[in-house]
Amino acid sequence: MSQLEQLPTTDSGHVVKRHATEWLKGLDEATAKEIRDSVVAKPKDFSGSKYATEVSDIRITGAPEFVETIGSLFKPLLQLEGEETRLEINLQRTEDRDTGELTDNYALYLSVAERG
Repeated sequence: MSQLEQLPTTDSGHVVKRHATEWLKGLDEATAKEIRDSVVAKPKDFSGSKYATEVSDIRITGAPEFVETIGSLFKPLLQLEGEETRLEINLQRTEDRDTGELTDNYALYLSVAERG
């Protein structure tokens, strides 16, 4: 079981920021092999939406091992938490669109926002 799967979540599957930040700080940097090994190929008939935005935003979704491996690459973003900017982090289990049930997969969203 991954570290991600061991984090406490709310009833809706969200990990509170404090726990998500501690998890991200504790991740080891992934090697190229670990990144390759964590990827599951997209089926050839896959279709999905893409989001266009001017704001920098990171969205990682998939198996816990994949989210944890790729999430480790973004640890430098933690340094952007300060007086002028804050790190927005949303870490949660994903929901099946058809049934509304939580899946075993996770989503990690990261962005930086100005403090106002």
